Amino acid sequence: MRHENTKTLFAYWDARRLGRSAPTRGDIAPRDLAGLLSHLFILRRMDRDHHIFRLAGTSLCQMHAREFKDQNFLGLWRGHDRQHMTALLEGAMSVPAPACALADAASLDGRSVEVEIALLPLRGPEGWVDRCLGLYQPLQGRSLDGRPAVRHILKELRPAVEPESSVQVFKGLREGRVPARAANDG
Repeated sequence: MRHENTKTLFAYWDARRLGRSAPTRGDIAPRDLAGLLSHLFILRRMDRDHHIFRLAGTSLCQMHAREFKDQNFLGLWRGHDRQHMTALLEGAMSVPAPACALADAASLDGRSVEVEIALLPLRGPEGWVDRCLGLYQPLQGRSLDGRPAVRHILKELRPAVEPESSVQVFKGLREGRVPARAANDG
């Protein structure tokens, strides 16, 4: 996670999960994330190949010069990049744990901007991990000068790794554990 907004969102998600593997959609309060809203999105998994935008921030929509509601997130990716992004998203939801990617968002005239994409799993009302809170964060540097991003090229994937529990009840016990010994040990 390179950008401060990505770190802020991860810390918020981690605090809201309260020791569970993932928070519920209801645990996420938009007012808590006011500074990030324009870069946030929420996806709902319909099946492996369809992760539909339920919400998309204004910055994300403006950068692509289109609305994303009810569009497939995976439609932003082509070829092998789409397969890799599908695996990254499915992995984040199955572990469940956060995942990240770095990509270049490119315009038709070849300009590009590096973006960091964070994917944080959420539980829906049925208790299943079927949603994903995401952040689409342009990194500093180049710009598209108002031209819409029309394609993405993946540069780096950071797959989901199960995070440590935010509740550390037994942590001290594990660290101070004395190895078991038998009566005839020397």
